[in-house]
Amino acid sequence: MPRLQPLAWMLGSWQRTGLPEGDCGYERWHPDGSGFAGVGARLKDGRLVFEERLRLEADSDGVFYVADVAENTHPVRFRLVAQAGHRAIFENPEHDFPKRIAYRLDGDVLEVSTSGNGREVVFRFRRSSAATLDRGD
Repeated sequence: MPRLQPLAWMLGSWQRTGLPEGDCGYERWHPDGSGFAGVGARLKDGRLVFEERLRLEADSDGVFYVADVAENTHPVRFRLVAQAGHRAIFENPEHDFPKRIAYRLDGDVLEVSTSGNGREVVFRFRRSSAATLDRGD
């Protein structure tokens, strides 16, 4: 796991900001022995409407961000192509959308940008406690 240490700033619980009333979203990351495991979710009026299983892993081909969502038949791997300080960019030019996932930490604010094919979607999160996330605050 030493190759993942430069990305340890992603670990923790992150509460999504800027969502409509009644919605809540989060990402959680933790070390799991062989890499970093994560989950991203969005709830609307207390009901789960989206969930993805996430993973950061290193192998002989590099460091990868792996997203497992219901829309895809298999998890999708994005290669780490740039990392400096609290910024990391992962790419998979063969994937339909996104082709690029960029994480940036500024203080307690985590910004995640997904982009490709002339389109970009930005998600913003604030560091939070897991207990707060469970309540949907």
